[in-house]
Amino acid sequence: MNPDASWHSDVESPMRDGVVLRGDLWRPARPAPVVIFRTPYGRRKISSDVLRPMDCVESGYAAFVQDTRGRFGSDGTWKPIMWDQEALDTHDTVEWAAAQPWCDGTVILAGTSYGGILSMLGAATRPPHLAGVAAAMVTTGSRDRAEMGGALRLDHLFGWMIYMAADWLARNPEYADADNVALLGSLFADPMAAMRSWPPSANPLARLRGFPLDVEQLLAGAGTTLPEWAPEAIEVPVFVSTGWYDVYASSTIDTFTAGAAAHPEVPYRLVIGPWAHTGPLQHIQGEVNFGVSASAAAIGLPTRQLEFFRRCADTAPVLPSRQVDYFLMGADEWRSDDRWPPREVVSQRFRLICGAGEGRAGGLVSEENRQGEDGIDTYVHDPLSPVPSRGGRLLHLGRLAPGPIDLGRHCARADTLHYLTAPLEQAVDVVGAVSMTVCVSLDRSDTDLFIRLIDRHPDGRLLPVAEGNTRVRFRDDLTTACPLPPGETAVITVDLGNTAQRFAVGHQLGVLVTSSNFPHVDRNFDIAPVTVDPPPVTVSLHTAGSMLTLDILPGERSR
Repeated sequence: MNPDASWHSDVESPMRDGVVLRGDLWRPARPAPVVIFRTPYGRRKISSDVLRPMDCVESGYAAFVQDTRGRFGSDGTWKPIMWDQEALDTHDTVEWAAAQPWCDGTVILAGTSYGGILSMLGAATRPPHLAGVAAAMVTTGSRDRAEMGGALRLDHLFGWMIYMAADWLARNPEYADADNVALLGSLFADPMAAMRSWPPSANPLARLRGFPLDVEQLLAGAGTTLPEWAPEAIEVPVFVSTGWYDVYASSTIDTFTAGAAAHPEVPYRLVIGPWAHTGPLQHIQGEVNFGVSASAAAIGLPTRQLEFFRRCADTAPVLPSRQVDYFLMGADEWRSDDRWPPREVVSQRFRLICGAGEGRAGGLVSEENRQGEDGIDTYVHDPLSPVPSRGGRLLHLGRLAPGPIDLGRHCARADTLHYLTAPLEQAVDVVGAVSMTVCVSLDRSDTDLFIRLIDRHPDGRLLPVAEGNTRVRFRDDLTTACPLPPGETAVITVDLGNTAQRFAVGHQLGVLVTSSNFPHVDRNFDIAPVTVDPPPVTVSLHTAGSMLTLDILPGERSR
C-alpha cells in the first residue's frame, strides 16, 4: 500500500433527504482525485479483477467504498428495487466527495455488475463534478429483456434474491423466526429444488415472511429488477469492460457503441476478454485455458482504467477518442480497433441442411452453396424435462458453471437439433454480431427458441460460443404477447449477441437449436393453465428460410 495513504472507517456521507450512508476511505496525504465504489453487498467484500480500491490508492487516487442505502453500515430503508433512489444517492455521493478536503474536485464512479449499473445511473444524472465512469458488465431492463427475447433469467434472479434476503433477515430480527431461518437455509442448500417448483406461485421463496419483494410477481415475469438509463445521457469519458461469456456482454457492448455514437468528442474505451460474469477474470474459463495473457491481471486492466482517466484529465491528452481491445478466442490473442465491430467485417450467411435430430447433425453450408434438399426437422420439447443449463453465458450465483463447456450430451438429446459445417479447410474468424433466422411451426401456441453458436473441435467436443433466446409469443413485440396459431409457420430472428472466435482449420462451425436452458432461462409454462402439467410441444424447423448470419473478419486479419 502507498505508505503516505491512510484508511478511515465509517466515513459518513449525508444524502439530500438527511439519510446518512457510510463507507470506508483510503486517501493519500494530499488532495487527489477520488474513485467511488457503491455496493449493496458489503463495502469490505469487494473482490474484482476489474478495479479495486487498493489499485486506486497505489496509483495516487483516493478510494471511497460506500454501502448503499439500508445495507450493512448505511442508514435508511433498503428496498430490493429502488433504482430512482440509487440514482439520487449516487449523484449526492459524487457531489459530497468533490467537496471534501481530501478530494481535488475530480470524481470517478466505478463498479461491476450492480455497482457498475449504479455508476451508469448516477452518471446519467450528470453530477457537475463527475469526471468519468469505469463500469463493468452492465445492462438495463429493456436491453436485458430484448436479449432474453421475453424470457426470464431464472437462476440469476433467484440467486440474487436469496443473497439479498440473507442480509435483509439479519437486519430485521423481528422476521428471524425459526420458520424463516429454516426456509432461507434450505434455499441456500438446494436452490434447484425451489426453482423447479410448479406452479411458479408455489416457489418457497414466496413464503419468506416479511420479505419486501413480490416474489410471485417477479417469477411470473410481471416485474423487472433492472433500471433504465441511456448511454446518450452520459457526457463524461467512459471505460467499460465485459467478457464473451458475461450474461451482460451484449448490453455492455451496446453501452459503448451507443454512447460513442452520441458523443463523438468524448473518449470511450471498451475491453472484452474471454471472461464470465465473475469477480476473478482469469485465463481459464469453463474447460478451456486461453493462455496466461487472457487474464485481466496479465493485461493490467485496473492500470489501464486509471491511466485512461489520468490522460482524460490532461489539458491536451494524447488519447484516441475510441478504442476497443478484444480477445480473439481460438487464436488466443488480443486485438485492438477503433470501433465495434471492426469496419472490415463482412456479413456471411449459412443455410441449414435437413437431417438433424436424435443425435444426428444436419448440415450448414455457405448461402451460395445450393447442395442438399430443403426439409423439416422436428423435436418434442417437454417443459417438465428441460435441457439443463450447461456453460455459456451464465451467472454463477447458484450451482451453474459458465464458459466454454462441452455440449455433446445436449446434442445427443432427442429434444435438440444441431447443424454443422464440414471440417474447415481455412480458419474462419467470427468477429461481431451473430444471429439466426428460423422458420418454425408448432403444434401448440408457444415455446422458446434457444440457439447457440458452437465450435466442434476435432476431438469431438462441442463448445458454446454465443447464444440467444426468443419466446415465440414475443417474436414481434416484447411488450405484447402474440401466440402462434398451431400449424402456422413463422419466420423468427434470434439475436445471439456478439463474439470474437476463430474457428480453426479442422474445426466445424455449427448451431444448436432447442427450446430450453433451465434454470438459466425460466421454463415456458404460458401454454398451460397453472392447475395442470404443461403439455409437450412439437417444434418443426423448416430448413428452407432458416439461416445463420455471422460477421466475419476476412483477409489477413483472419489468419
